[in-house]
Amino acid sequence: KIMALNSLASAFAMSVLSLDGVKLGDGQTAMESVFISTFFFLVSRSQPAPKLVEARPTKSIFEWHVLLSLLLQAALHFVVLITGWSLAKSHRPTDYKPDKDGDFEPNWVNTTVFLITAGMHLSSFLANYQGAPFLVPITKNRAFMVGLGIFSSVMFFSAAEVMPDLTHSFLSLSLAPNDEARNQLVALLVLDVAGATAIGAGVHALQLAVQGGSTK
Repeated sequence: KIMALNSLASAFAMSVLSLDGVKLGDGQTAMESVFISTFFFLVSRSQPAPKLVEARPTKSIFEWHVLLSLLLQAALHFVVLITGWSLAKSHRPTDYKPDKDGDFEPNWVNTTVFLITAGMHLSSFLANYQGAPFLVPITKNRAFMVGLGIFSSVMFFSAAEVMPDLTHSFLSLSLAPNDEARNQLVALLVLDVAGATAIGAGVHALQLAVQGGSTK
């Protein structure tokens, strides 16, 4: 599920949005790639739960709960990304023309798309980490929690412009055109991360309830 959601987000950003002139900087791509690769490594090192349970582990990505969770999360991600993209475009100059082959230049649209895409990657790990009852809870995977904390801090601090000079230098992010635009971006990030996490937890609880009822 994590790979599917990350691939959908990246494919949309690099195909549809690229036609609108949206680009990501080298520093942005490098940071995102390093964190995602690290998260996959840490997830693969998750330990099994110490006690066996009656519930059966997922055998296929085509099981109903996997597809339901994927569809709901993907729908939320695309709504948030398209909303952020549309809001950011409203601050473009009236004579803007997309330059698909030009060099990367920081602007508010690129910044918005990068941060929302980063939020989608973060929420995909939070929402789809398979903890109890088959693996140890996410809170017991200390290295994974530290990595998520660092990544989320950088993302939200950048969106809130807590350290604008630092984020501009290392991530080539543009400052928000006004306070309203900055607050909208932060709200979209919170909605995406919290919403996807709630969907993942809700579908997982429903899965366990259905399996538990079927074994009685």
